[in-house]
Amino acid sequence: MKICPAGHRFIKDLRCALFVILPIVMGCSNPVAHIPLISPEQLIANPTKQIPYEQTYRMVPYDLISVRFTYHPEQDPKAPVAVRPDGQISLDGVGTLQAAGRTPEDLAKDIAAKSSKRLRDPDVVVTVSQYAPRKIYVGGQVKQPGIVQFQGEISPVQAIFERGGFTPEAQMDSVILIRNGGGPEPIIGRLNVDQALENGTPEKISLLTNDVLYVPMSGIGRADLWVKQHLNDIMPSGLFSAGGFAAGIR
Repeated sequence: MKICPAGHRFIKDLRCALFVILPIVMGCSNPVAHIPLISPEQLIANPTKQIPYEQTYRMVPYDLISVRFTYHPEQDPKAPVAVRPDGQISLDGVGTLQAAGRTPEDLAKDIAAKSSKRLRDPDVVVTVSQYAPRKIYVGGQVKQPGIVQFQGEISPVQAIFERGGFTPEAQMDSVILIRNGGGPEPIIGRLNVDQALENGTPEKISLLTNDVLYVPMSGIGRADLWVKQHLNDIMPSGLFSAGGFAAGIR
């Protein structure tokens, strides 16, 4: 099977074009390189001394908590206490207390202080028996973009695998985290989750409700997409038609 001179010239020109274009498309192999890496310190995390989660967790509405009076078990609520939508709880003999936004330990001290008027040296232990459902959004180059519901803690890698994992085109070392930090502008930064996957490096950042994770497309993936989208633009029309490239083969 022979190719006509016109076909040879086109193939040569196509190779030259791709040789010039692909490095340009792939030159910015990381499309989000301008976004700085985010550190745990920016998210009020402690990367060195890990405090048990029960001591740092701040309760939210719809959490269920257990209240135990160590030396006065008759004062224990018969069932878990729900944090109301307004963030408060009500206890017999104690009254109404703010629970949302506080740690269980902090709430326990408040309950003990209010109970000391009628109990001698009350010791109170508060634990979260059931966490309220939370949700985050994972988008970009994951197999099933969408919402992830979770309770307690969840890491970026866990959230991504909840949505089916990465696509082959994902830029795994530059996952974007967008978080409402309470200020006028959201916190935006890059996470290198590839370190956790390839090196087993523990993740130091936990996600919070309403966080957004976005996985960008890698440079190689963008180059492949570009070729697929623009191949027809750089090829003569009718090249693969019956009267085009095929006609030059004899």
